[in-house]
Amino acid sequence: MDIEKKDFIKIVNFSTLNGLHLNLNFAPKPIGIGQSNPTFLIQDNSSNLKVLRMQPSGNLVRGAHRVDREFFVLNALKEKQFIVPEPILHCPDEAIIGRQFYIMEFVDGDIFADPFISEKSISEKTKIYKSLAENLGSLHSLNIDNLNLPFKKNHGFMKRNLSVWYYQIFNENNKPDKDIERIYEEIIKDLPDDADLSLLHGDYKLDNVVINKNNECVAILDWELSSFGEPMADISFQMINWLIPRGVLYGLGGEWEANGIPSSETFLKWYEESYGREVDVVSLRNACIFSLIKLFCILKGIENRINQGNAFSEDANLKAQAAPAIKDVLIRAFEANPKDLILS
Repeated sequence: MDIEKKDFIKIVNFSTLNGLHLNLNFAPKPIGIGQSNPTFLIQDNSSNLKVLRMQPSGNLVRGAHRVDREFFVLNALKEKQFIVPEPILHCPDEAIIGRQFYIMEFVDGDIFADPFISEKSISEKTKIYKSLAENLGSLHSLNIDNLNLPFKKNHGFMKRNLSVWYYQIFNENNKPDKDIERIYEEIIKDLPDDADLSLLHGDYKLDNVVINKNNECVAILDWELSSFGEPMADISFQMINWLIPRGVLYGLGGEWEANGIPSSETFLKWYEESYGREVDVVSLRNACIFSLIKLFCILKGIENRINQGNAFSEDANLKAQAAPAIKDVLIRAFEANPKDLILS
């Protein structure tokens, strides 16, 4: 997706009025693929790179594409010296270009889509995954009462969130199969009602993190789905990657060890050391089922949009095709001993 010249001129003019002088002659360059919020590399008049992130054009689903939410989170976390790009300018006035946008610091480094990070050595992979785990633990250890965020502090996030996803996809007109229905009805009863709350990223994975030359996470991106909720929601989204077959989304399958990737048990220990608490195995198992059902629903939603002709992501078809494999993983995980979900 490109920005029309007339819209970019309006963005430059708005930025100038708010003290940020952008280079009008540096055409915005799209960065990233498959993002729900179009993102571009831009430049200021001193030749410093910045990042422009905006809502997509057209009618938006209520509550989606919350670039304002992202900007609020970046501000709150930057105040705590957490590793996020510095937020610079937010435009809440949709009248400027017909949609909200914001500008943030550009953080130099690499973003890896391949969970095996094939170009790295074993020691480099270990360092990257350790940093990934430790920074998630650090995020969850932040006191949400000290964060200046307008988020609700309601317990039972996973239970509410899973219910929303499930009934958004499955209803009277589109019933789930019996396996999915059975697992959902069982797990929804076991998700916590009063667990401690942390700030959640909501989509924490390797390709949302900038890695520097020292193989350390230096910036966490894409906070659109952030909220206050049980930290299990984030850590389980990582843990299921060791259960998902290689070649399916971000799956490490049974090939993590042969490819120099740390075990999920090691990843969990790094997370616990940074978070400052031990993770209950049964609660983690329930959270992994939560994450797998949610992921399955997301993939079915993409499939529905493809069938309706409304899927524009370059990798939409690949994601939709992963649904049967995720269902298989979900059924196996649901039937397994909770301790068997943590691979050592």
